[in-house]
Amino acid sequence: MKLYILPKGVWVTSHGFIIGGLILLSVGLGLGLGPIIHGVVGLIIAGIWCFGGGLCFVFSTAFRKLIAK
Repeated sequence: MKLYILPKGVWVTSHGFIIGGLILLSVGLGLGLGPIIHGVVGLIIAGIWCFGGGLCFVFSTAFRKLIAK
């Protein structure tokens, strides 16, 4: 099975969109739901960031192992 590796520019762009989306989602949750549910928003935002960051680490490690085979 041949794996396609993204060029560095494409990788940076895709991660820029992911991080930008997390930032926009975080700001939207903080401004939109902040007055309604107060402290829970911080936990939601932290959960989203941890999930997104975890996906990057998990997939980068998994793909590195597949490429090495």
